[in-house]
Amino acid sequence: MLCYSTGSLPDGIPFAKIADILSPTPFTGVELVITAEMLPLSGDSAYWHGVRNLFQSRGLAFRNVHMGAPHLMGREAHRPGLSALDPAARDMKIRTAEKCLAIAQALACPHLTLTSGLTESEAERGVQVQAFRLALRELVVRLPDSVKILIEQEPEHVINSADQLLALGLEFPGAVFANFDVGHSHVLGEDIAAAIAALGPLLRNVHLEDIRGRVHAHKLYGDGDIDFNAVFPALHAIGYRGDYTPDLYPFKDDYESAIEASAAFLRKHGVLTRAL
Repeated sequence: MLCYSTGSLPDGIPFAKIADILSPTPFTGVELVITAEMLPLSGDSAYWHGVRNLFQSRGLAFRNVHMGAPHLMGREAHRPGLSALDPAARDMKIRTAEKCLAIAQALACPHLTLTSGLTESEAERGVQVQAFRLALRELVVRLPDSVKILIEQEPEHVINSADQLLALGLEFPGAVFANFDVGHSHVLGEDIAAAIAALGPLLRNVHLEDIRGRVHAHKLYGDGDIDFNAVFPALHAIGYRGDYTPDLYPFKDDYESAIEASAAFLRKHGVLTRAL
């Protein structure tokens, strides 16, 4: 399904406005990026059922609940993480992930995407990887049958590579899958087509943006140097049937142009076949 992320739309807009923006576009899937303001409502299933019903009435479906908002937990970006060295801080993030899981379940959303958290110490990076694995294990045992966990690799985070996504998917079979970000893979200098081939059936969502050089700054397609002519054939070769999600948060204040550019890009590469 073609999805659009609420993180690529203006901050603070109401759900009704989001539905208005997306319902006349080819993006019938929604990636809901959780913000701090949403967390107090996590236990109000009636509220989220109302949101779900509103979107369904406009032909929209929630496909991914994403925990990647930098200030989800407070003023310090991406802290604490699920890989935090401080056990109390890590437990706080686990409890937040449980709240987001409840939101996903109420929205009838099949995926909850996690990021690991920032690398706090290169010397203790291995300890942080282990901490993330333990946090993930705690969440997996609480998973309802209707929701799967996706991991997104972030260049500055403890989990930052396709190899790590593969290892986690194999460690938690049937529960943990990949939200693979093409641009992040490029920042790391990976062979993106080879990464896609290796991840194969673990791929559930693909984030798309362009990257210039290896600087982690999301750009519109064609303004960077990712070889998308290799990316899409690689996805076709594995028979990919998951979601495609433009990740264009730097353009949230010009979202109309970003949506139009994304539709044109996906049409060029054969993913979108109907008119905007």
